[in-house]
Amino acid sequence: MPAYAVSGLARHDRADFAQEFLRRNSAYRAAWAAARGSPASGDVVALARRWGLIRLFDPNRPVRLAPAIWRADCASQVVTLACAPAGFAGAGALPGVAPTAEYRLDGTRHLVFDIAGARHRFAVRDAGDGALAILLPPLGTGLRTAACDAARRMFARMSIAEPMRVLRPSALQRQRLTLLLRVLDASLAGASNREIGTRIVYPWLAGNDALAWKAMSERRRVQRLVDEARGFAGSAYRDLLIG
Repeated sequence: MPAYAVSGLARHDRADFAQEFLRRNSAYRAAWAAARGSPASGDVVALARRWGLIRLFDPNRPVRLAPAIWRADCASQVVTLACAPAGFAGAGALPGVAPTAEYRLDGTRHLVFDIAGARHRFAVRDAGDGALAILLPPLGTGLRTAACDAARRMFARMSIAEPMRVLRPSALQRQRLTLLLRVLDASLAGASNREIGTRIVYPWLAGNDALAWKAMSERRRVQRLVDEARGFAGSAYRDLLIG
């Protein structure tokens, strides 16, 4: 298995799973390798935008320890904050804990916080030390609405359990995404579709020979899974970001 093989996915939200697929993208890994010497250069920042990122992330580091910083226009889970008007009732302050990830670009602080097992992603426009207000988008998806609600509840010190049900994949979605990652890792490691099918997807078929495998309908499903997994690594990871 590659060094970035599936592990520790239980707390992943949708954006974390998107990062898991992108870190397995060969073109992205090549871009990271080429840019490591000058990660803040203009060309590298422009390259990061191609992937929906504010900056490139190290694909060899675990997602929970080194979360990607996504562009707010590409990822519905990013909540934009700005200085609150005087007397604004819904204003709040950033958490009093160190961020898991932080980056400043063009006057905006991009932050990721891990609080009580939940991941909050903020784009904070220069606001000094004053109270902050959530800038609600004119048209929000269910995912963006849930992210804003989670931020509002965090500011108010309320439970965020309700919006987290939207920000994280359902149990069934998590099971499928995990399967796709396992399939992708095996495919990237050079496993054949038959090996993927009999070791990962249908382990109870391991005793069948190659001729029997060719006649099975399961073979076609495995091919679809491989195609889907590679599609997620290529560009469909963005679907997880927008909800």
